[in-house]
Amino acid sequence: MTRVEGIGPSDARVMLVGEASGETEEKEGRPFVGQAGRILNGILEETGLKRDEIYITNVYKYHPKNNDFSTIKEEDLSKAYSELEEEIMRIHPNILILAGNEAMQAVLGHKGISFYRGSVLETKYGIKCIPIIHPAAIGREWTYRPITVLDFHKVKRESEYAEIRRRPRSLSIAGSILDITNYFNSILRDGTVKVSFDIEVETSQINCIGFATSSEEAFTIPFWFGASGSLWGAEEELKIWQLIKDLLEDSKVPKIAQNAQYDMTILADKYAINVSNLWLDTMIAFHAIYPELPKGLGFLTSIYTDVPYYKYQRKTEDMTEFFRYNATDACVTYECAEKIWKEMEEFGVRDFYREYMHSLIEPIMSITKLGVRIDSVKKVEAIKEYQEAIQTLQAKLDTLVGHPINVNSSKQMKSWLYKEMKLPTMYKLRKARGEKTESTDEDALEHLYAITQNEALKVVLEIREKYKILSTYLEMKYDKEKNSQGKIVERARTSYLITGTETGRLSSRQTVYRTGGNLQNVPKGIARRIFVADEEKIFVNADLSQAEARVVAYLAEEDRLIRVFENGGDIHRKNAANIFGKSLDAVNSKERELAKRIVHASNYGMGPITFAREVGISVSESKRLLNSYFAEYPKIKLWHMQTASRLKRNRTFTTPFGRKRTFFERYNTALIKEALAYIPQSTVADLLNLGLRRVYEKYKNTPTQILLQIHDAIMLQTPQASWKEVAMDVKQILTIPICVGNKSLVIPVDISVGENWDELKKI
Repeated sequence: MTRVEGIGPSDARVMLVGEASGETEEKEGRPFVGQAGRILNGILEETGLKRDEIYITNVYKYHPKNNDFSTIKEEDLSKAYSELEEEIMRIHPNILILAGNEAMQAVLGHKGISFYRGSVLETKYGIKCIPIIHPAAIGREWTYRPITVLDFHKVKRESEYAEIRRRPRSLSIAGSILDITNYFNSILRDGTVKVSFDIEVETSQINCIGFATSSEEAFTIPFWFGASGSLWGAEEELKIWQLIKDLLEDSKVPKIAQNAQYDMTILADKYAINVSNLWLDTMIAFHAIYPELPKGLGFLTSIYTDVPYYKYQRKTEDMTEFFRYNATDACVTYECAEKIWKEMEEFGVRDFYREYMHSLIEPIMSITKLGVRIDSVKKVEAIKEYQEAIQTLQAKLDTLVGHPINVNSSKQMKSWLYKEMKLPTMYKLRKARGEKTESTDEDALEHLYAITQNEALKVVLEIREKYKILSTYLEMKYDKEKNSQGKIVERARTSYLITGTETGRLSSRQTVYRTGGNLQNVPKGIARRIFVADEEKIFVNADLSQAEARVVAYLAEEDRLIRVFENGGDIHRKNAANIFGKSLDAVNSKERELAKRIVHASNYGMGPITFAREVGISVSESKRLLNSYFAEYPKIKLWHMQTASRLKRNRTFTTPFGRKRTFFERYNTALIKEALAYIPQSTVADLLNLGLRRVYEKYKNTPTQILLQIHDAIMLQTPQASWKEVAMDVKQILTIPICVGNKSLVIPVDISVGENWDELKKI
């Protein structure tokens, strides 16, 4: 074994401690010269740090067997720790960089790199440190790189001085109603101060609520902790909540929160407090700048403040520490807001945040609160129907297989597919990525069925599909409540996330009360049929027609495709006629559907192998069809090339509405495809979100209500007597011109109506 010593200036202000030597380091006799070293060098260059001014070493100076740190003998590791301590004291830098968990363990005595990275921490040597993700981990997961770049910017700042400098923070806990009254009165008297607020919740009740009027002072109002019961008398608690309500509903006081939807939902539902004048949501605002990065308060704290990781305090058994934790949340939220607000201006997205993100909070909270009525009778009938169908299919499958088999058991399915039936393993490429090749997912099953036409595989797919609809939608946990007639009804609710995607599309999940679910992917059929309009109302659905494909045509300046859209009619049939060289009348339904899928695949750079697998055709036929599309519309291919070139020059893309995204992943084919999809998808998402807000503003406090946003559509319910007027108004509201290049694009809006979601008729 070759020992690899540390290298660098003996008076270095920065010292980096890695974990152990690798094969390349062992050969060259220097630390961090392999792939991890190249990644480190790139980050140092980007952040303005010079490698030759940094002392670089490892905890263990040898190459562990199989690159496995756990193979190092305990006595050897103990010796390595002692040598590292001597090395640190000899160099005595201003700051230590601890790269990875093993470096943390050696210096701090514990691990937890995902929590502590980016924090400035004290060490027993009297030298401060910052844990970072090891560059080798970045090589495996490139999304860690931008995070580590931000951490090295902090390293650079901290290297200028040896001591730990932290902003002084006053964290107070209310002890009396007089304390609370005086605190709130001082805010109201000031008239200009902003207030951040944060709640801690257990079993849907608020433990405490914290407020901050600066990044240095916070004030927490406690209510209960553990089994303490209320910390106030009943009358006192009512008075306190009234004081909180008066402050949070005061429209003259700007409010700040992290993930405001959550806090505001709990406050509104449980305490009848409707927060007014929300100035900034730090989570959403950060997403406007860095859509690819984490958005939790712990991460934001590590980037924007000097507060070290403190989230472990949430689980403390010390009541005072718990309430101080809440105060810290309020403090750091305020500081993050100040710095994010400034950074949004520098990045040029402050106005975009206000217009297209912040303004969505109220509408989507309204949608969640309302929900959609469920036909309970149809639901029960459908559940029974699906359970019986699954039993019938399962019996058929067991007969075909020759023994009982659980289609949801990966172990049983693998044994049957690859041992009993000896079918070929799928996707050999996965093996190179370290993934298992004996896949039992839907893609693998569909491919195996395509090449074998084995009836049992078809039955497996049918069973799984019915299981999915049954468990995901029919047996979803719906809310039960009384209607105006006192009758118990069920309602489906979903919580929309403004930060759910990089493109700006809303994502959907369960509510804060763990009811409902993702309602954006409900399949056609019985799963939609149970969604019905409220009594004496009807659904009105507004759908943007071929929205993304139109945006692509305008981005590519493909006039031939633009004319196809502008001339109207059945777009997919026209494309099929062009691609297959047929008249419109001669195009059959299969060719029309194939043309529809070709447009999407070609626009976003899907390769012939993937396309062949998705539509169930040969690779040679797939190539021919894709080439036919590009021959018909050659500027689409040119747009692909221009996008790839632009991505290589500048990683930041801006949409027609002003949304920005910086792509941090490695430059490769996958990233190019992501970049191709970004502007079309984001443009349509922001168009729909803008329309959603305008529709909400028009119909707020009227019998017409927004129920759902589904991909490119908005669904409302309105009194049956007024649906025609509402349909015309909504269509007009959503007809929004978009400036794409030098042309104005208007995406047509299709309107359909009906009494249940599955039976909407186009008008």
